[in-house]
Order: sequence, then structure tokens, then C-alpha cells
Amino acid sequence: MDYFIVVGLVFEVLIFSWVDQKLFGTWYTPFNLLAYPYMFVVVSAFLLAPWLGFVSVYTPSILIWIVGLLFFWSVGFTLGLICDFRSNSYPATVANKPANGDHATVKIATRVGWAIIPILAFNFYRTIAGVGGWSEIGSLDFRTDYSHGVSSHAVVLAFPLVVLLIGTYRRGRKQQLVLIAILLLFLFASQVKGTLLAPLIAGMLFRAIRGDLKLSLKKVGAAVGLSYALFNAVYLLGFSFANSDMLFDSNVYGYLSRHYMYYLWSGVLSLSEAIRTGVGSVGGHWYEIFSAFMNLYRATLSAGPLVGALSPRAMGMSVDLTVRGFQGVNVYTMLGTLYLYLGPFPAMIFMVGVAIIFYVLLVVSRVNNSAWYLTLYCAMVSWLVFGFFEYYLWHLNFIEMPVYTIILAALSQRYKGSVKRTNTVAISAPIFGKP
Repeated sequence: MDYFIVVGLVFEVLIFSWVDQKLFGTWYTPFNLLAYPYMFVVVSAFLLAPWLGFVSVYTPSILIWIVGLLFFWSVGFTLGLICDFRSNSYPATVANKPANGDHATVKIATRVGWAIIPILAFNFYRTIAGVGGWSEIGSLDFRTDYSHGVSSHAVVLAFPLVVLLIGTYRRGRKQQLVLIAILLLFLFASQVKGTLLAPLIAGMLFRAIRGDLKLSLKKVGAAVGLSYALFNAVYLLGFSFANSDMLFDSNVYGYLSRHYMYYLWSGVLSLSEAIRTGVGSVGGHWYEIFSAFMNLYRATLSAGPLVGALSPRAMGMSVDLTVRGFQGVNVYTMLGTLYLYLGPFPAMIFMVGVAIIFYVLLVVSRVNNSAWYLTLYCAMVSWLVFGFFEYYLWHLNFIEMPVYTIILAALSQRYKGSVKRTNTVAISAPIFGKP
């Protein structure tokens, strides 16, 4: 029965992804970017987790994803039939747009990127000073303070800038490459794995959708290796300031290797244990799923304290058999969190709403030649890629980052219009004054 459920998930993903590709003309659809990472993670956990000292996957928990993915895909299927991208009734998509059409967009992104660097630097310095110096850079207080405050919003703005700059980078643009590296350093300073990996994934998606990056098994393997290196680098950064001797301890690297798998499987195994043990609550209230909107309202109107957007570790699941009695894995995958917080039927209805948002973004990016709309789509779906870990749409970034991207799109469009008018006047003006 266990293998039947796992095989059923694999067949569902393979068949539905093939239909999605036929309907939208691309493999990089919201369903595929949500389903394939989860499928690979849950299958690897099912086969390998017990060998490495973790709990086994309780396969009935996979049924939540099988049903949820069906609801999610059905939205894309319906919208795909309505739009009918298989016909020739749509203009050339952004994927076919020549690279030289990005000039105005890149120029706006570059100017904004350099402009926010002093703000990012100030936010970093403020946080360091507030938590007690460099030795605390790996602490929870540092991570919390770095992501709060007025200047911390520049970190959110850096997300779409990095995505667009990576996506439009061409060989020889040294200034653009330097700017990408600096912005990534400030994203790296957050020490939140998703904050660093999501824009990198989104940037690669941008290039892949445009046809500038051809994915292969070798490149996917290299991407996994890079994620492992960056994952370790986040911890090593904190270790280096707390105790530099730890950088030369082989046991530390052994621990980090296993911790990478622990992190990779945490959502899947935690949901598995929650379903296996029949927990009635993981400590969160149903309305926390909508905390992004509630916190925007409360912060804007000073209408009360902000709503937390994470399950408490005290009520987390124990998934590591080598550390008996340790409770604290408080992530349950995207669909798992919705299921545990909202209940089965509301969670499926909510998934339909989420799918509508993402598939509409896909359609907009397909029919609009703005690189910013492609940036918005890639940035948003990068959170779906991490659906195997947790539900990310309850953070304010879900609202804030799209607002920044749309504003930048408007600025780029206005800049293009002004340049076009200037060129038209220059061409039509007589050379020697009035005739």
C-alpha cells in the first residue's frame, strides 16, 4: 500500500505536468514548480530517511498532497483551455523578446540597486550594533532584528532586483555582476536560507524561460550542490564569528552534511508525524494563514499586535531518531500547513485561490513583453519551489515584493516612453536650425 501511494503521486505529477506543458507551452508552470520538488523530496525521504536515522514517511500524509495537487492543477487546466496558448492568437511572449529590449529595464534596476545599497549597509550596521557586536551575527536576535525596521524593507526590494539582474545578465557587464554580488551579500546576511536561495532560483528560472539557460541533469545536479554549499555557508558564517576554531573541526562538517538532509526532509517528515500521531493542533490559529493581510492592516492603522506566522517549536514534531525526545520541527510543507490550520475542505478551496493567483501571473508573463512581469512571476513561484518545506505566503513579503515590482515596471515603462519621445524629437529636428 505504501509503494502504491508513492507511485500514485509520481504518476499524477508526470501526467499533469505533461498536460500543463502542452497547454501553456512551457515546463515552468506553477504546478510543475510546486509538484516536482515535493515529489523528489518525499520519494528520497521514503527511500532513505530510515537509513539515516530519521522517522519513516507515513504514506497517508502524501494523500494530502495528491488531492491538493489535483485541485491546484485543475485551475491551471481550466485557465489553459480558456487562454489556448496552443493557437497563434497571442503576441510574441517575453521568452522570445530580444535581449537588447531590456536596456531601459536594466538601467532602472541598476540605479535602484545602487541607491538602496547605503540603506542595506545601514540596516546591517544598525542590527550589528543593536545585538551586541559581530560575535552575535549568527544569533536569533540578529536574524530577527535584521528583518524588522523601516530600512529592512530594502532587503525585500533587493529580491526582485537580483532576479531581474541575474535574468538579464550578459557576458561583459561587469558593473551588473558586481551589483548582483553586493545585493546577494546583504540577502545572505539575513541567514535565512529561503531569502538567499529563492532569488537565485528565480533568476535561473528567468533565464530558463527566456531560453538563455538550457536545463540538464548535470546543471540540476550542480544547482543541488550549490544549494548544499550555500546552506553550509549560512551556518559557517555564524560559527566563524562565534568561534573561528569550529571552521577547522571536521565534526562540524559532518554535522552540517546530515543537517542538510534534516532540513531537506523536515517538512515532509514533520507532516508525516503529525498525521501519524493524529495531532489535533500544531499550535497555530486558522487566521494566521492570512497573517500577511492582517499584519498589513494592523501595521498601517496601528490596529493591534502583529500576528505570528510560524508554528511554535514547542509543539513541533520529533523526526530525528538519533536525538530522542527532541520536539521542535515546526514546518509541515505548504499543503500540510494549510491542512493542519484550516482543515481538509477549506485547505483545498484555499489551494484553488492560490492557484488562481499563480496561473494568472503565468498568463500575464506569457502575453506581456515586460521583463518585470516575468521577474514577478519567477520571484513568486520560487516560493512554490520550497513548498516541500513550508507555506511561505503568510509573510508580508508576499504582498510587499509584488508592489515593488509593479512600481519598478511602471518606472521602466515611463523611462522607455521618455527616451522614445526624445529620440523622435532628435530625429525630426532640422540640422541647421529653422528651414
